[in-house]
Amino acid sequence: MQQHLTEEEVRGLKKKKQKKMSKKVVIPAVIALSVSFGGLLPTTSAFAEEQTNVPTVLFQANGLSKQEVVKAFLQSQVAGLKTLSASGEQFKIVNEEADPATGTYHVRTVEQYNGIPIYGSGQTVALDANNNVYASFGKVTQRLARTIIPTKASISKDDSIAIAKEGIEAKIGKVKNYDAIDGELTIYNYQGQYYLTYLVKASTAAPAPGYFHYFVDATTGNVIDSFNAIHEADPVPTTPVMARGLDVNGTMQSFGVIKDTNTGKSLLHGTAVSGTNSVSVNTYDAHRMGENGFIILSGLLGFTGWEVETKTNFFADPAAVSAHTNSILVNNYYQNIHKRNSLDGKGMPLISTVHIGSKWNNAAWNGKQMLYGDGDGDYFSSLAGGMDVAGHEMTHGVITNSADLTYQDESGAINESLADIFGCLAQMNARGVSSPADWEIGEDIYTPNIPGDGGLRSLSDPRSKTVSAAYGLRDNRYPDHYQDRYLGELDKGGVHINSSINNKAAYLISEGGEHYGVNVTGITRSKTEKIFYRALTKYLTASSGFIDMRNAAIQAARDLYPDKNGQPSAETTTVMAAYDAVGVTAQ
Repeated sequence: MQQHLTEEEVRGLKKKKQKKMSKKVVIPAVIALSVSFGGLLPTTSAFAEEQTNVPTVLFQANGLSKQEVVKAFLQSQVAGLKTLSASGEQFKIVNEEADPATGTYHVRTVEQYNGIPIYGSGQTVALDANNNVYASFGKVTQRLARTIIPTKASISKDDSIAIAKEGIEAKIGKVKNYDAIDGELTIYNYQGQYYLTYLVKASTAAPAPGYFHYFVDATTGNVIDSFNAIHEADPVPTTPVMARGLDVNGTMQSFGVIKDTNTGKSLLHGTAVSGTNSVSVNTYDAHRMGENGFIILSGLLGFTGWEVETKTNFFADPAAVSAHTNSILVNNYYQNIHKRNSLDGKGMPLISTVHIGSKWNNAAWNGKQMLYGDGDGDYFSSLAGGMDVAGHEMTHGVITNSADLTYQDESGAINESLADIFGCLAQMNARGVSSPADWEIGEDIYTPNIPGDGGLRSLSDPRSKTVSAAYGLRDNRYPDHYQDRYLGELDKGGVHINSSINNKAAYLISEGGEHYGVNVTGITRSKTEKIFYRALTKYLTASSGFIDMRNAAIQAARDLYPDKNGQPSAETTTVMAAYDAVGVTAQ
């Protein structure tokens, strides 16, 4: 039974600092995203007052170009900055996009120091039809001009790569062939101090799959931080044919593949077509990462798994069939509902690899592709069998190519939450508007021997799911209120655990309900998905936390459903109430 605090108890809760958990405690974080992470920067942020109807002008254009307005506005947010500092221009524009539906213009920036990008930084700035700034998200680093950061490397990029290789091979053993490895200069804020580093990224296949990120101090050669994120793959083109196969759930699926005209074999490569857009869909088999054959294939042919092939047009690998067809369904969701052409918005291929590891209880997005384990048959069945799992991992790809939320602490929790939210929405969309609402993640592949026990996480009732006692949370349950959030170091600062807070807010926005004494009127899944997609792609930045998520959702709701007669629309009111209900209140 779900347990709630009374409204009075919630108000009476004192903010407490939990003891930092030992990093030696290992807790599985399943359905995961693997990306680099970093500390948050000391910052400030600008956002229009949420209770007013009059479009707020944060910065007047005064004849400046769009680019000049954005940079001038951001510079105005740096306390005491009158002119450009000796460290050079602080803000660099990396993306610009017009929104014809609202007549607005949206710009993304990153921060830099002497032309070197600052890892994890970023802002979004929204301009109205007159080029005035009406909204801005993302924290602006203060005192950067008065901060002394080394910008001259004492070691070479090749030196940093050698150092990273030494660290990687100390962890996984000798790597005979790296699929790819490179480095670039990056300013990295780690535990409150700025370092000039080479960010080295290395892809490995054997003796273990890896997509390693190493931050190597460019002045000393010390490894400041490191993280493993796995590997990438390449498609193989040929002649299209139709094929069939049973998926993990025993359903016969029909899909397009390609036939190798030289061998007569059909390969699991196809195309997802939506309107005038077509996206390449390619699925591989890791064969549990057998070392010798895998290295040969990777080194000679340039992909990260064996082909899934058949001499007929029937595919007998249910995991591969599920991964392939689920990728198509999730892509169709993003194409049809959000007009997004694949994960990057530019038609990038959809690549999946199944049978990763031996009984691996996980799935992941590695920055390039989706990876699925077979599960151990007890805790999980094949993770490729869950369409919402595919939606979760593919949404990480959308996030990577939009807000690129840093995978640590609050921004990491928002990252995981959005993957959960759109994973559920994509699955519900595929099942049709008349199908019952399903706000569970992974119910089709979680604990296969216990029928009817739901999924790994619940968006409708987060506290119905337990977490390890090592987190020290109330009743060992996922939190559904901000004051109950996890504050320790495990799970990269609670990226999976605290995702449930924003998950609950999204559920309330869609379906409505009463939560901790706050009544929320649901506005339907259709409106909810549009609000969250706009918040993600137009307003959130790498360092966005819970209050930024609230503000971005409110701004997105206002854009889509404008205020009337001086009052917020019903949709905007619902968003405000939902975040009030989970304790993420206006600031």
